[in-house]
Amino acid sequence: MTPDSEENALLTDQQSDMAAHVRHWRPALMSFFLKRVHNHAEAEDLTQETFARVFGGSGAETGLHAGYIFKVAANLLRDRSRRSRVRTEQYDTVCLLYGQGVDWIDPEKIAAGRSLVAQIMRSLRDLPERTRTIFILYRIETIDKRVIAESFGISPSAVEKHVARATTHLMARAREISK
Repeated sequence: MTPDSEENALLTDQQSDMAAHVRHWRPALMSFFLKRVHNHAEAEDLTQETFARVFGGSGAETGLHAGYIFKVAANLLRDRSRRSRVRTEQYDTVCLLYGQGVDWIDPEKIAAGRSLVAQIMRSLRDLPERTRTIFILYRIETIDKRVIAESFGISPSAVEKHVARATTHLMARAREISK
């Protein structure tokens, strides 16, 4: 027998050992996980992960026993619980920081947002071109009012007046729209 054929024979033996262990332990592991997670897909994933960890290092283990397999399974459940707890804590932190839950995006909110943007754009078009440009540069592009004033050849207080005029106009239009 050549070294390659010996290696292939060894791999085939290991694979058949692994398949036998999977057939033997899978029902018990599925039952173990289903009683704890109450979700068939997640129980399948945890069962698969258990086998991956058990067989991951050196191939099929010949002396597998229930204590070892279920210790790996219990550790996976602990890891899952820790990850879930961390996610919950992160979600709670975000809720506390912003004073509300995460706002999920749905098609209705997207359509409403697009409609609002269109209304704002129409309101901006109603403004004189110079006021509109100064407002956009200051509020949207966040360019410093001194830079804007210099480029338009006006004082910084004149920039503030243009921005105030545009803001007043937009607020009035927003009140009209919301009625």
